[in-house]
Amino acid sequence: MTSPQSFAQRFTLLAEQRSPFCLGIDPSKDLLTRWGLPDTARGLADFCERLADAAGARVAVVKPQSAFFERHGPAGLEVLQRVMKHFKSVGTLTLLDVKRGDIGSTMDAYAETLFGAGSAYEADAATFSPYLGLGALVKTIERARASGACAFLVVRSSNPEGTSLQTSTGADGRTVAEALADGIRELNEQPGNGAPPVVGAVMGATLPPSDRSVVERLGGALMLTPGIGAQGAGFDDLKRLFAGREAQVVPTATRSVLEAGPDTASLRAALERHLEPARRFRETTARPS
Repeated sequence: MTSPQSFAQRFTLLAEQRSPFCLGIDPSKDLLTRWGLPDTARGLADFCERLADAAGARVAVVKPQSAFFERHGPAGLEVLQRVMKHFKSVGTLTLLDVKRGDIGSTMDAYAETLFGAGSAYEADAATFSPYLGLGALVKTIERARASGACAFLVVRSSNPEGTSLQTSTGADGRTVAEALADGIRELNEQPGNGAPPVVGAVMGATLPPSDRSVVERLGGALMLTPGIGAQGAGFDDLKRLFAGREAQVVPTATRSVLEAGPDTASLRAALERHLEPARRFRETTARPS
């Protein structure tokens, strides 16, 4: 039996055909209200249908935030399943933002929910919190590899509350983020056969240049970089932090696109304002040596 094509391989192809841009899907109560929709599962479904229509097959990746669907209970989770199936049907990769992090059988159950044929979501990728130890995620990563999926681990988030933990220094002189980056590189290189990386990193787009040391330690890992647009970062910020590793970056934005709705034409225009700079970022800047 042949192994499924990896997330990294599929992302590379879509980034060249479309754009490397990742569209966040965060249907918060405030955003539903802005769109003139009720804060119900029906309103959630209408939101997703309009967004799917506007996005079409333009982006490489969509990133639904599970919490905004979970808050509507089982009906909300059904909407999440439907919107993920829709985007998969048009060839778009689905990255479920859940940031799960636990140990043992609990973590295994999360992985069974997320990855593989017949799972609840059949996600192409998902986010995880590694702060119960990388060892607790080994089986999750194995399942992701077997499914051709990718596990993105939070390494350096852009929220101020995470800085003190992520930049804390251990006895070996490395920060927590640097140690995680080294661990991700080791996990990706473990097979020893040149297999595409199965573990990615969440690296905020608004991070300072001092985090370049973390980027360098990640090896060939893909890097999900939320924070473009409403959080204040632009593509020039990505150039400063990720120079030489542009092909590994999955640039993502959410509010700066979604707040243009509910008008379809306005959504498409907002989306294009991100797609084209993402293309240029990937195509015209330096490549890894």
